[in-house]
Amino acid sequence: MRAMGSSPRIALVFDDELQRRRFAEHVGPGTRVYHVPGGDELVKLAAAHTLDVAVVGVLNRTDQLLPSALREFSTIAPEVAIVGVFESSRPSLDEAADMAQELPAMGFVSRPGARFDYLARRRTPGSPAPTFTSALLTCMDRLPLFGPARLFAVLQALHPSFASSIPEQAGELGLSRRNLERWFQGPDICSAGCLQSVCGAAEAAYLRLVCGLPEREIAPVVGILTRDGVGNPQAVPRTIRSSLRLGLDELRAGGVRALLGAVEAALRTSRDPVRTPAQWGPDTRYVPQPGVLTVPVEDSVVLMDPARGVQVPLDAFGMDVWPMVTRGAPFAEIVAELAAVRREPTHSVRARLIAWLGELLVLRLIRREPGDLKAANGD
Repeated sequence: MRAMGSSPRIALVFDDELQRRRFAEHVGPGTRVYHVPGGDELVKLAAAHTLDVAVVGVLNRTDQLLPSALREFSTIAPEVAIVGVFESSRPSLDEAADMAQELPAMGFVSRPGARFDYLARRRTPGSPAPTFTSALLTCMDRLPLFGPARLFAVLQALHPSFASSIPEQAGELGLSRRNLERWFQGPDICSAGCLQSVCGAAEAAYLRLVCGLPEREIAPVVGILTRDGVGNPQAVPRTIRSSLRLGLDELRAGGVRALLGAVEAALRTSRDPVRTPAQWGPDTRYVPQPGVLTVPVEDSVVLMDPARGVQVPLDAFGMDVWPMVTRGAPFAEIVAELAAVRREPTHSVRARLIAWLGELLVLRLIRREPGDLKAANGD
């Protein structure tokens, strides 16, 4: 771990003994380590100005008020770096995402390594956030992502890295890589691999332009490595340009606004950016899969495939769309009718409709029937 003066002072707040031991071993014997049971004790240490870094297990099962304590902690001691350690489970990822939005200066890791060493540095009050995670999560919220695809996206935003294995991460989420990719094919946005690359490049660009890190430090933090597994600083500008379609000079001229624009454009790049995806063509129709039923459940209606045990509740938007699906209305007609009925902008309705239909396509509750077979085959 990178030294922070003669004797770095680190608080470890975990309810998992294995995680606590793993990080204690990583920081090494030259570090003064405080094993802290919960948020109250952490706040007391902050008030006494005895810490440089707080390393916190995101999902603390013994202290439900830890997020509140961290907010107080960050106010009392803004110079102390906070590093959250998350697990690849939905509760942990959701909790980490909430923390990242509330505490933008907080960085996240899943294990010790180069990213942890970078984040575990005493901060200068008023300095920019050490990571682009909060902005990346905002970008993810604007994408039509559901289920495992959303969890995968949150995972990339929390820990952007080119070195992470997608099959391994899919396995941690309980999926094969093929099944994970299916969740991206429904709404026809970028692939899982593209999303990972965009997040890594965005983090690298942010660290260079806003945080002022040299490329030799950025490379290991975001996993831009040689074949031997060591940081490759020469590849940092090339990797940013390849993933974001903008170079460092152009991003420097446009600032964070240009970076956000490049990220959002890259994340929404279709697999075939030259033509509109056939599934969202104006004449494309959607029909229920055989055996799919609408079933009243208490005060709501649920779409259900009894044979596979799959069900999705219909919200008000879904209740408006479903009758059009059952009558085989083409995509353009659904958009126009929804915009008129709901009195909402057409572009907003279209984006929400793509997200809604995309989820049902992935869950195989509906199927696509092209209005123009030639266009659907890409001819």
